Amino acid sequence: MNAIVSNITTLLPAEIIDTDPEKIHLYSQDVFTIGPTICAIVRPRNIDEVAALVRACRESGTAIVTRGGGMSYTSGYLATAADSILIDMASMDDIVEVNLEDRYVTVEVGCTWQKLYERLSPLGVRTPYWGTLSGRFATVGGGLSQNSIFWGSGQRGTAADNVLSVSVMTGKGELIETGSASQQRATPFMRHFGPDLTGLFLGDCGALGIKVRATLPLIPVAGAKGYTSFAFDESGPMLRAMAHISRESISTECFGFDPYLQHQRMKRASLAADAQQLSGVVQAESGVINKIKQGAKIALSGRRFMDNVEWAMFTISEGRTGPEAIHQENRIKAICEAEGGTELPDSIPRILAANPFGPVNNMVGAAGERWLPVHGLVPHSRSEAVLAAVEAVYDQNRALLDQFNIETGYLIAVVSEQITVLEPVFFWPDELNALHKHSLEPEHLARLNQFAAVPDAWSAVHEVKTKVIDVLSQEGASHLQLGKAYHYQSALKAPALDLITGIKATLDPAGIMNPGALGL
Repeated sequence: MNAIVSNITTLLPAEIIDTDPEKIHLYSQDVFTIGPTICAIVRPRNIDEVAALVRACRESGTAIVTRGGGMSYTSGYLATAADSILIDMASMDDIVEVNLEDRYVTVEVGCTWQKLYERLSPLGVRTPYWGTLSGRFATVGGGLSQNSIFWGSGQRGTAADNVLSVSVMTGKGELIETGSASQQRATPFMRHFGPDLTGLFLGDCGALGIKVRATLPLIPVAGAKGYTSFAFDESGPMLRAMAHISRESISTECFGFDPYLQHQRMKRASLAADAQQLSGVVQAESGVINKIKQGAKIALSGRRFMDNVEWAMFTISEGRTGPEAIHQENRIKAICEAEGGTELPDSIPRILAANPFGPVNNMVGAAGERWLPVHGLVPHSRSEAVLAAVEAVYDQNRALLDQFNIETGYLIAVVSEQITVLEPVFFWPDELNALHKHSLEPEHLARLNQFAAVPDAWSAVHEVKTKVIDVLSQEGASHLQLGKAYHYQSALKAPALDLITGIKATLDPAGIMNPGALGL
């Protein structure tokens, strides 16, 4: 046991400190990268234990990295030095207060999006943004630190757009509360009280402090939903249709796939999984007749309707009433048909909506290949040009991609009324790491190919991925999950860089909070 671990052992309860070699190895990697080996994992159970850890690490100059659900891929919670402590917030997962009268919920940041959603649903409310597809594991704190999108993003924006207050432990060991809760006599009912201190700590990847609690607004659960699926021959018409839908704010989720990625998704699920998901759809429908109707329609449609589809787009809409949801659905259909889209059975968005937090088996390819996404958020007007620029990177590196059998695809989505998200993804045959094997369902893992390690394949993916990120930066794209992978410090204009580095120095004078995150 090294001196750092010995020191914190004298200050913290032994049961929250883990130095097991297998756990250390697991927690020293993310979905894409294996980082320097951390020296210990600390799982605090309350704010006082977080404060004690920060004070101990500040005195010794020991770096701290903070981990949520561990589902990210941009080295955000990987150490930059071996003598680092990883703080795992999973034990702080209480739902502290559900205030239906004032319409907010306060949670400890280790709470998963699934746990929060399931607690709120019987009460007829949810948060406006309500999680990622990996929300079975992904935590509220991780989503706010990285910033994230998916459920609710079509109308409500990102995770960071839907926060009232956060409580943050700084590098000084001081607790800061933001929003209305920053006052001496107020509850966290409102985000703004003077300058927006809440926003300061969102998307910071833990560089400015450790979030311990968050307060999110509540809205009523929708009274009705609508679903559409459309096929397009090319990406351009699909992108234009998605932008139009986004601008009219008529879909809570609007997303699409290129031919390669949708083929991957169709191959992944088993017939048993289909049956389980169909059960979820039937349970979600109201009325016996409607349950039978929708269940039969999905069972009969199967998956064969996707066989010859090129680009595919799916939407989920929400209305307070059935007629409102139907109106949105019909408007989406008119937009897609005007762009040359062909309507498909709506089974895929129905299944997804009924099973919002499924297993994370999609973190590998259908045959067990390694998987890596990157992304850029661009204004609607730039989506086609930026997609072409990414394709040019692939064309310029075709020999390298072919050498290592690296395949590429796209997930595309929209956020609020202004933003198209382009997410290029890579698949390649290579050995899975410990995080994959820990996170996948055991029966699913057992069905996959167990590829041997391919020397230099990871480096080839990293090289092309880096070139894609460079192009996205040149095109003025924004990013979520900045971590240590995207351009931030190097991309900022001088006044903004001076401001953020000054804030970092004030909150974390010893530089112990996730060194290297955001390039700081």
